[in-house]
Amino acid sequence: MRARRLLAASLGIVLGAGLFSVTASPAQAYEHWDVSKSNWAYTDSHLPNKSFVNPSGDAPIGAWADAGGNKHKSRSYFTFDISRFRGAVIHKADLVIAERSAADCASAQPVELWRTDPIKATTSWESTPRHRELLGTVQAGGEATCPGYLVWDIMPALQKLANQDERTLTVEIRVPHGDEGKLSHGRKLKPFPALRSVANHAPTVAQIGLEFPSWSCASKENPQPVGARYYSLMVRGDDADPHDHNFNGQFAAWPVGQEDQRSERFGSDYGGTLAKVGWDMSQYSHGTVVAWTARAYDGHDYSEWAEPCYVKVDAQRPAAPVVTSAKYPDDGEPHGGAGVPGTITFKANGSPDVVGYYWGRFGDTYNYVPAPAPGADATLEYTPTSFFESLSVRSVDSASNSSEVTEYQFFVRSTAPGVRVTVGGVGLPSQLAISNSVEGVTEFGYKVGDAAEVRVPADADGTTDVSVVFAQTGLTKVQVRSYVGTELVGAYTEDVWVRDTPFVESADFAFPDHDGVVDRPGSFTFRPGRTGVVAYEYAFLYDGMQRIDAAADGTAVLRWTPTEPNWYTLNVRSISADGTVSEVQQYEFSVIDIKPTVYSSTYYEYGAWGGVGIPGEFNFDTAMPDVDAFLYRLNDGPEQIVDPEYNWGRVTLTPERAGSNTLTVRTRFLDGSFSPSRTYTFEVSDAPVVTSSDYPENDDAGQPGQPGRFTFNPGRSDVAEYRYVLEYSGEEQVVAAGADGKATIEITPTHPGYTLLTVTSRAADGTASAERRYYFRVRDPRVNVYSAYDEYTPRGGIGAIGRFSVYTEISEVTTFEYQVNGGAWQSLPKTPDSSMTDISVTMDRNGANVFSVRGRTAAGEYTPQTDYPFLVGTAPLVSSSTYPANQWSGGVGVPGEFTFTQGSPGVVEFEYMVDGGQPVMVAANAAGVATTTYTPTSASSHTMRVRGRTADGVWTDPTNYYFLVDFS
Repeated sequence: MRARRLLAASLGIVLGAGLFSVTASPAQAYEHWDVSKSNWAYTDSHLPNKSFVNPSGDAPIGAWADAGGNKHKSRSYFTFDISRFRGAVIHKADLVIAERSAADCASAQPVELWRTDPIKATTSWESTPRHRELLGTVQAGGEATCPGYLVWDIMPALQKLANQDERTLTVEIRVPHGDEGKLSHGRKLKPFPALRSVANHAPTVAQIGLEFPSWSCASKENPQPVGARYYSLMVRGDDADPHDHNFNGQFAAWPVGQEDQRSERFGSDYGGTLAKVGWDMSQYSHGTVVAWTARAYDGHDYSEWAEPCYVKVDAQRPAAPVVTSAKYPDDGEPHGGAGVPGTITFKANGSPDVVGYYWGRFGDTYNYVPAPAPGADATLEYTPTSFFESLSVRSVDSASNSSEVTEYQFFVRSTAPGVRVTVGGVGLPSQLAISNSVEGVTEFGYKVGDAAEVRVPADADGTTDVSVVFAQTGLTKVQVRSYVGTELVGAYTEDVWVRDTPFVESADFAFPDHDGVVDRPGSFTFRPGRTGVVAYEYAFLYDGMQRIDAAADGTAVLRWTPTEPNWYTLNVRSISADGTVSEVQQYEFSVIDIKPTVYSSTYYEYGAWGGVGIPGEFNFDTAMPDVDAFLYRLNDGPEQIVDPEYNWGRVTLTPERAGSNTLTVRTRFLDGSFSPSRTYTFEVSDAPVVTSSDYPENDDAGQPGQPGRFTFNPGRSDVAEYRYVLEYSGEEQVVAAGADGKATIEITPTHPGYTLLTVTSRAADGTASAERRYYFRVRDPRVNVYSAYDEYTPRGGIGAIGRFSVYTEISEVTTFEYQVNGGAWQSLPKTPDSSMTDISVTMDRNGANVFSVRGRTAAGEYTPQTDYPFLVGTAPLVSSSTYPANQWSGGVGVPGEFTFTQGSPGVVEFEYMVDGGQPVMVAANAAGVATTTYTPTSASSHTMRVRGRTADGVWTDPTNYYFLVDFS
C-alpha cells in the first residue's frame, strides 16, 4: 500500500516523548484519540534465543551490522491498549512511527505491518509472536522524506477488534522476507509509535413518544387515537461522548401494512438530547393505523431505529354536547339565586368516544370535566354570580378532537346579599354591614377566610351588623350567605385587602374639604391598625422618619405648623411592643399660602428686564377662599384696588425708574380682613428705550433706501449721549441727548430682512447703561416668482400655457406688470386677499425664455424688476372635447376625438400610445396638427402618451395626457 508521509506538526507528535494526547473537538462532535504503546520488544537473529523486551535504544528492523562486523536481522513488536475503542465507531485510524536512520534513503523500500499475538517475556528470534494478518505495506525512502514517518491505515482492523471487544493490539514491523537479509534495507525506528484515531460513540435511543399525550407510545394492538392534524413526535437519546453538541432525531412513519409509503424526516434539536418533529396526521385517511419510529443522530453516526409506536387517525369530530340543568333551565326566566349552586349536566349527544368536556363562561372553554366513561354524561356543580350566565361547552374525544361549542344561557334571580366591610386593622374589631333585597330572609351566614360559617339572625329590615377580627394582613376572602329558614337563597363573596397601616385623621389638613394654611398650626391624629402599638414613626415629604410615642389607647396626636405652601405626603407607620413595624400609610393634603402669589412675564424676579416706560403685565392669584379684592402698591405710590375674577387679578404697570422696583400686594377677604402682604421685587433695565413709527419693533415696514426715524428714550436720569450700531454697518455712532434726555436719529436701511439696532447710553462721567437690542424687519421690495417652469428642465412646448405666481412684501403694490422675452408690457391687478397673484402665459418660443415682472403702487411707484429665466420644451399639445384632461367624462365604448398640435416647428407625424400599449402613428397636416379617434375599453384613469417626429426623424419631447373614463 502507499505510504502516508505526514509532517510532525500535522501529526501533533512530540518527537522522542512517546506520549500522545486524547483531545475532544466539540465543533466536530467526535474525539481524536492518540494512543501510545504499552509494551514493546525486538528480536535479533544473531542472538536467536535472547529476549529484548522493553529495552532502551531504538527499534531495529531488517539487516544491520554491529561494530565487530557481525550481521544481524531484526523485527520490532509493539502492543497498544485499545480498550477505549470498545463500542466506538472508528472514522480514521493510523499507526505512525518515526525513523531514526535508514541504510539507503535513495530507493523506495517496502516495510510491512503485521497483527500478531501478544509479546511475551520469552519473545525472541526463535520464539516470535504468531502472525494473524498483514495490515499493510508502505514504501520508505525514495521520494518520501528519509528519515521520516511511516504511516499505515489500520482502521478496518481496529474497528474489527473493537467490535470483538478486544483489549489489546500487538503489531510487528518488519522488512519483507525477501529483503530482510539485505543490509541496504535495514532501518532504525524510534520506539515511540502511536495509534492516531478519530472515533465516535454512536448515540442510542432512550425513549420515543408523542408530545401529547406526554410520551405516549402505544402498541399495534391498542394504538393511540390521534386527530387529523399536526402532532409532535419526540425522541430522547443518550450519548457516551460528552462533547457531542449536534444531536438530532430522524423520524419515519408509514401506514401499517404499507411500508412502501414510509416517509422519513429530520426533526429539530430542543436542547440536550431531545429532538421533535411536527407530523401531519391529516395526510392519512380516517381509521388508518400509522406506525412511526425514530433514531438518534449525533452529527456523525446514527443509532438503531427504535421499536415503533402506533397511532390511529380519528378524523371525525364528536357531536356538539347537549347541556341541561334542573336548577337553572334555559327557559328565559330567572331561577335559583346568585351564589346558589346548581348542577349542570353535559351529554355526549350520541358520540361514543367522548372522554370529557371543556367549559367556560362567555366563550371561554378552558376548564375540563372528564366523562366517567367514554360517551357518558358529566356533571358540573356550578355557582352563578350574576343575573345572566352564558356557559360555553365543547366535548372532546380520545383523539382530542373537539366538537362545535354549545352555548347554554340562563337567568339567575338577584338574591345575593350585600356587604360593606369596614376594616379596623389586624387583631382589631372590623365591621360587616350585611343587607339583603329578598323578602323573608331569616338569617345570614358569614365566613372569614377558612373559618367556619357563623349564622346570625336578620333584623326586621333584612339587615344586620356583625363585628369580626382579621388575624393577618393580606387578601382575605369574606363570604356572606342569606337564608330563608334553612334554604340558601343567595350568596356573595368579596376579597378584602387587610392592612395594618395606621389611620391618619386631621380636621386642619383634610384635602379637598379643608386645606392647611402657611403659619397656621394644626394637628394630626394617628390611630392604630393593629394591636399593641406603642409608638409611631412619621415623615413629611422626603424628610427622615421621626418618632412619637402612643398613648395607652394606641393613639397619638402630632401638632404641626406648615411654613411653605405645597402638596404634602405624610408617611406614617406604627411600632408595636414586640417590635413589629406596620406598613406605611400615606396621607396627602395641600397647604396653601395666605399671601397672594404675584408673577409677571415681562418683569421677572431675577435679572433686569423691560425698561423705563415699557408697560408690563402683573398677575395676582390666591388659593384662599372668600376673596373680595387685591390691593397693590408700586414702590411708594398710592395703594390701588383690582377686583378679582375667580381669585385671580391682572394689572398693567409702567415703571418710571430703572433699577430695583417693589410691588406690594395683599388680599382683602369678604369679612373685611386682610392677608399679609406679598412683596414682589423686580429689576428694571436702565437700557435706553427705542421707539419708531417708521420701523416698529419686531414688525415689517419700509424698504431698503427708505429712511426712518428712531427715538432713544433715557433709562436713567443722567444720560448725556447715546451710542448705537446698526447690525450690518458695524460702525458705532454717537448722538447727544437733548435736555429731556432724549435723542432722535434717522436711519436708511440698505438690506431687506431682520435688522438689529443696538443702543446704549452714557452719562457725563462715562457711566454706561445696559444695552438695548431693537429688532425690526425691512420689507423686501423684489417680486418673487414661483412656477413649474424653471431654467433647468424644459417643459411643455409652443402653445402650452404656463402659470407664474408672483408675490411681493410691498403691500402698497396694486398692480403687477409683466413681459415675456422683452415683449410688450402687460398689467394685471394684484389678487385681493391673497398673497399670490397668478399670471398665465402662452408659450411661443422653444428653448430659453425670460419672464420679467415688476410691481406698481397706486402712486405710480415701481418695485425693482425681477427677471425669471425658464426653458420651454418641444412637447405637443393634446386636447379632447369628449375626454377633457383630468375630468370624468365619456364612458366605456364611447369614442373620443383627440387633437395633437405640434409644440415645435416641422412636425410631420405623431405617435401615441394609451396606458403603455402599442404605439399608433398619425400623420400631421401642414400646420403640424393631427386628429385621431380613440374608444376606451375600460373605466377609471388612463394616460395617453404623445410625441411628434419631424421630417428628418427627430422626436419631440413627449406629453402625458391624463383623462378619466366614467363608469356609467
